Amino acid sequence: MTNTLPVILAVLCFWLRSVTATPVFKYAVDPVNVNMLQSQGSADFVAGKPLTEEMKGDFSKIGKGMSFIPWDKQDPTLHEGDIKLVGDKNAILSNSYRWANAQIPYVISADYTPEQRSIIAFGMKAYHDNTCIRFVPRTCEKNYITIFKSGGGCYSYIGMINRGAQEVSLDDGCIASWAPGVVMHEFMHAAGFFHEHTRPDRDTYVTINSANVLSQYFASNFNIMSASQVTTLGLAYDYGSVMHYSKYAFAIDNTIPTITPIPDATVAIGNRAGFSSLDLQKLNALYCSSG
Repeated sequence: MTNTLPVILAVLCFWLRSVTATPVFKYAVDPVNVNMLQSQGSADFVAGKPLTEEMKGDFSKIGKGMSFIPWDKQDPTLHEGDIKLVGDKNAILSNSYRWANAQIPYVISADYTPEQRSIIAFGMKAYHDNTCIRFVPRTCEKNYITIFKSGGGCYSYIGMINRGAQEVSLDDGCIASWAPGVVMHEFMHAAGFFHEHTRPDRDTYVTINSANVLSQYFASNFNIMSASQVTTLGLAYDYGSVMHYSKYAFAIDNTIPTITPIPDATVAIGNRAGFSSLDLQKLNALYCSSG
């Protein structure tokens, strides 16, 4: 019976996913995950309704876009400012860090306003419309993301960390109708991606003006990842990626760039309006290719 229990639970979960109109919610965190969420002051987490209806909404006023990143919502103690790490492997290099069947189960806090829920739904729908990745309301999956306001800014783990509930923090300053790419950015971390400007070949494409970077942010935001940690998936460097920081990121003097493109310094870099074509190629290469 012991050996068959996992199979029975898997079948039950599949049945719930297939025939149940309303997912099974836990209105408090799972006991096995309470320590993780208590560390962020969220032990009183209350789940809201899934974003099913919002996904059908009118998004005409969302994503008009500007270069935006809430620098004051970045934590200098986190890797690259908004990444929580477990171990030293990246989902791009390890299949075990990828979400099974390209499905990312989620629970969302009840703390979000209707407008904020719409913006988060817009970010999810961008994945649904352009990739095979699906954000699905959690029923009984062991591993899932918990979208909530931590009070610690915008951050996520990289990939599926296989520890049950894992945090995606989207505080008020992370959610703006003119910059839905911030939400998409954190979800792309959750899918398994680091920042574009830290890839191994970064110095071929941009110059970092370290003298103009706020000292407390330099090490955590501008170090290059090694080829043993990440892969470029064989795709070109993407100046316009939703995962690329802007020219003045963490600047001491906001009139002087901290990141300058090579060879053309006038090239626009980073965006928070939405995916670039290369972002979509990366997501589809990681999750949706037949190989």
